[in-house]
Amino acid sequence: MGTGGKIAIGCGIAALVGVLVVVLTVGAGIFWVKGKAESIAAEQKQITDLQEQANKNPFTEPEDGVISEPRLLKFIEVRKRVYDVYVKNEAAIKALADDKQEKASLGDVRKAFALMNEIRLVQATAQVAEGMSDAEYAFLVQQVYKSSWAAGVADATGGQSVSEAVGQAYDRAAEQMEKAGGTVTAGDQAAREAAQSLDVPAANVELFRKHETELKKYAMSGLEWIGL
Repeated sequence: MGTGGKIAIGCGIAALVGVLVVVLTVGAGIFWVKGKAESIAAEQKQITDLQEQANKNPFTEPEDGVISEPRLLKFIEVRKRVYDVYVKNEAAIKALADDKQEKASLGDVRKAFALMNEIRLVQATAQVAEGMSDAEYAFLVQQVYKSSWAAGVADATGGQSVSEAVGQAYDRAAEQMEKAGGTVTAGDQAAREAAQSLDVPAANVELFRKHETELKKYAMSGLEWIGL
């Protein structure tokens, strides 16, 4: 996830704070809400302060895209600490992330916000402890997912990269189309070019395989909605 995505998520969370205060005001009375809003604001400040501290750690994305194993191990430590919260709330997280979920009750809003902040607080604390900025964390998330996909493609194709596998598939399709009197479309070339963006250095695939068990364990499906 790029910086823009992180900013968007941050803006969304800020908006959610305002919405939550309004909802709680209507549903529970202004005096109770005043104390609750102050508590929420204090928690938000704690998270923001931790994020700012984490982001003081410099990070420059490597030009060759190769993941450093020591940094990957730091990333795994961050994920491990978030996982402790995730595993206790897995059912609730998946329900909240389910697009089919319709109207949420006041209790649902409270639970969602509390859970979201608990996860964000744990992650920010872990990033500070491991000396990892949001930019580095986002880079590693992206590279781990791409490496996972590339490893799967390589296993299924005898060692081909994603672009090689896609290119070979389109070559076969083009050959059959020519035999049938058809032509290769512009979409074919676009798909080949898109597949190249999914290629990763061979070193990343090897590193993913080395730590595959832990990386898959801490994948934590359903946290994409808050940028994890």
